Amino acid sequence: MSQMSQDPGNLPDPQAPANPAMVVRRRPASVTLRGQSGEPTGSTLLDPANQSLADALKITYRLLQLGMVALVAVFVLSGLQSVKEGERGIRVVFGKVESDDLPPGFQFSLPRPMGEIVKVPTGQQSIVLLTEFFPGLRREDMDKTDQDLAKMAKNTLDPIGDGSLLTGDLNIAHTRWEIRYQRQPAQIRQYAANVDPDTEQRIVRAAAMQAVVQAAAGLTIDELFKNLPDASRTGAFMTVEERAKSLAQRTLDRMRTGIEIESMKIIRKIPPMNLINDFEQVNTSVQTAQSVAEQAEQERQATLAGTAGDAAGLLLRLIGAYDTALSAGDRAAADAALERIDAVLDDKPVELDGRPVSVRVTGRAAALLAEARQYRASVVSRAQAEAKLFEVKLASYRANPQVVLAGDWAEAFSAFLARDTVQVFWLPGGTRTLELFLNRDPDVQREQEQARAKRLAEEVARQQAKELQDRQFQPTNEIKARIE
Repeated sequence: MSQMSQDPGNLPDPQAPANPAMVVRRRPASVTLRGQSGEPTGSTLLDPANQSLADALKITYRLLQLGMVALVAVFVLSGLQSVKEGERGIRVVFGKVESDDLPPGFQFSLPRPMGEIVKVPTGQQSIVLLTEFFPGLRREDMDKTDQDLAKMAKNTLDPIGDGSLLTGDLNIAHTRWEIRYQRQPAQIRQYAANVDPDTEQRIVRAAAMQAVVQAAAGLTIDELFKNLPDASRTGAFMTVEERAKSLAQRTLDRMRTGIEIESMKIIRKIPPMNLINDFEQVNTSVQTAQSVAEQAEQERQATLAGTAGDAAGLLLRLIGAYDTALSAGDRAAADAALERIDAVLDDKPVELDGRPVSVRVTGRAAALLAEARQYRASVVSRAQAEAKLFEVKLASYRANPQVVLAGDWAEAFSAFLARDTVQVFWLPGGTRTLELFLNRDPDVQREQEQARAKRLAEEVARQQAKELQDRQFQPTNEIKARIE
C-alpha cells in the first residue's frame, strides 16, 4: 500500500467519470462560510451556535444548582415534624436520645438518618377480657341474662373451653373485665425503649390476666361478689378490682413499660351457671335482711328523735354509764351519772370527755318533764291550800265548834247526794208511816253503768299510755320522783 501511495500512476483520476453506483445525490449548500478577508470560513459561522449551547448549559447548571439547594432545604426541613394532641415526642440524634416528653406542636430534629422524632400516642387505650374468665358460649349466647344462662347450665367445667377464676375459699367464679390504660407522658422514654407497639396490648393483657387470677385467689366468693369484707377478715380490705389493678401495675412497672393502668373494672360476674339460682336466692335473702335492718334503724332513729330530739344520743350514753355503774355496785359513779342526766334534762351543759356539751331536750321527754314540773307545782299548791284551809277551820272550830260541824256535815251530805249511785225519793210532808218496795230505776241504772264503763276505759287507756311512755323513756319515774 506504501508503493501505491507513492506512485502517482496508481492515484484515481479526478477527471475520470464517477462510478454510477457510488454517486450520492446531495442537496445544494445553504450556508457559506467566509473568513475575515471576506473569504467564507467554518469557524465564523459556528460562533452563534456555540454561544446558544453555552447559554443553555449555563441555564441548565443554574437550574441544577437551584434544584440541589431546594433538595438540601427539603432534606433539612424534613427534620421539622408535628407532634399532635394526645402524643409525646422523643428527639433522637445519631441514635442517642437528646430530649424526651416533647409537647404537642412543631418540633425540630436532624433529618434521617442522622436523627428523628419518635412520636408516641398517650391517649387512653382499652382492652376487654371477654372470654378469658367466662364460660365458653356461642356468639349469640354471649349477652344472655343470668337466668337464661342458668337454663343452659352444665354440671361439668371444661378447663380448655371454659374460663374461670378460683377464689381463696376454693369456689369458682366467672368474670368479664375492662382494662383502661395509657402510656405515661413522664415515662415515654421507657415505653419507647422497652415496648414494641405491635406487642403492647399482648403485654398489658398478660399482666392483667395474671393480676386477676392472683387477686381472686386472695378473696372469698362472697367478698368477690359483694365487694365487702367477711366478718372473719382482719386487716385492710381491698376489692378484687383494686387488688388486680395494683398487681397489674406492679408487673408493668417491673418491666419498665411506661404504661399506667387507669382502671380495671368488672363488667359482669356470675357464679357457676348451675348455681346461679341458688346464689340469687341467697342474695335476695340478704337484701331482704338488709332492708329490714335499715327500716329498723330508721324507726330507731325516729323513735329517739321523737323521744328526746338532738339530746337522744347523749342521754343514751349517760343512761348506759348509769346502768353500768349500778351493775358494778358503784353508787358514787351512778349518782354522778344521774346528776349529769338531770343537767341534760334541765337544758344545762355537762362535761363529757373533758369538754362541755350542751344540747336541748325536745320531743316526748320534754313533754314528760313539763308534765312532771306541772304535777310538782300542783301537788305543792294543793298541799299549801289544804294546810291553809286546815288552819282556818281549826281557828273557826276553836271559836264555834257547832257551826263548823254543821257546815262540814252539810257539805258531806251534799257530796253524798251528788253521787251517781244515790237515788233521792221525795215524800209528802206529814207522812208518818211509809212502806217502800224498792227497785232501782232501770234507766238510771243503765246510765250509771255506762258512766262507770267509760271511766274504766279512760283509766285503762291512761294507764297503757303511761306504761308505753315509761318503756320508751325509762328514767322518767326516777326523775319524776327526784323532782317531787
